[in-house]
Amino acid sequence: MNEPLWVVGGEQKPTFLDPNEWNKFRAAVVVRVDPESGRLERVLEYQSPPEHCPDDRPSHVFKAATIEKDAIWLCTQTEVLECGFPGFEIRRVLSLPCFNDLHHVTPGPDGTLFVAVTGLDAVAEITREGELLRLTDVLGGDVWDRFDRSADYRKVPTTKPHRSHPNYVFFLDGQPWVTRFEQRDAAAVDPSRNGRRGPFAVGTQGIHDGHVVRDRLVFTSVDGHVVTFDIRTWERRDLDLNGLGRDGDWTLGWCRGVLTDGEARLAWVGFSRLRRTKLRQNLSWVRHGFREMPRLPTRITLYDLEHPARLKEIDLEPAGLNAVFSIHGAPAA
Repeated sequence: MNEPLWVVGGEQKPTFLDPNEWNKFRAAVVVRVDPESGRLERVLEYQSPPEHCPDDRPSHVFKAATIEKDAIWLCTQTEVLECGFPGFEIRRVLSLPCFNDLHHVTPGPDGTLFVAVTGLDAVAEITREGELLRLTDVLGGDVWDRFDRSADYRKVPTTKPHRSHPNYVFFLDGQPWVTRFEQRDAAAVDPSRNGRRGPFAVGTQGIHDGHVVRDRLVFTSVDGHVVTFDIRTWERRDLDLNGLGRDGDWTLGWCRGVLTDGEARLAWVGFSRLRRTKLRQNLSWVRHGFREMPRLPTRITLYDLEHPARLKEIDLEPAGLNAVFSIHGAPAA
């Protein structure tokens, strides 16, 4: 786990206020990390053009990405970007009126792109040229029963509160699944095509990542847990990272972004410095409140999952990265 890493997220605006997330970020950022030395290098900084974002105080941030051979697929609040990898030259930008608060983009087995359209509680499947093939409500309804088909949701600052808040798309037996924050589970995007069990509970708090690592599923929950399932037996293992290898009473931060080795024995996990939020229920797991518990900086931490231990930690804030959404290594040759 000492190969270069790429961490995807955003830089906060310089303000003494604590704005909402949809106003919060100055720039979408990717940082290259050398795990051996801790050296940080900003390899991409990006802001969406005015036609692709709200008119008043837009937020520019990358949510979760996916690396595919010599390309990396990134998403802003309202766009999907294809960039070269590892050069990060922008090859194309795709943006659709239904895009609002995107949280993840990933290529599917057939070459189309799957996008977690969190603002509409949906998953979109699009072509690589940006044609919308389908938009699926992750709660089983019709997206357009709740939302206006004629609206340009790129111009809408937020649709919160969300009923589901889908975060991350992954594939089992070639079929797309999605993590659902509010339901604290993972569910098939199209249950009618799913040959496996139905939605399954993952954690006691909101779920972010969902990865297939050989015969395991690996999830993060925002309160600092890494939850794994054995796909063959569905045996569940829950590792609580709170207090692991750290003295004193600390708030780890908002936990999202995980990169494991090939055996899911070691994992880099991302933590974002906690922010205040109007949706206080999303932070109910912070027992002692913001003022009483020290808040750690935005960082990535290496853990031993087999023999629970905190092995290494790298502060990302010197590179201006204030929120982490995904962590990546170079794809296998």
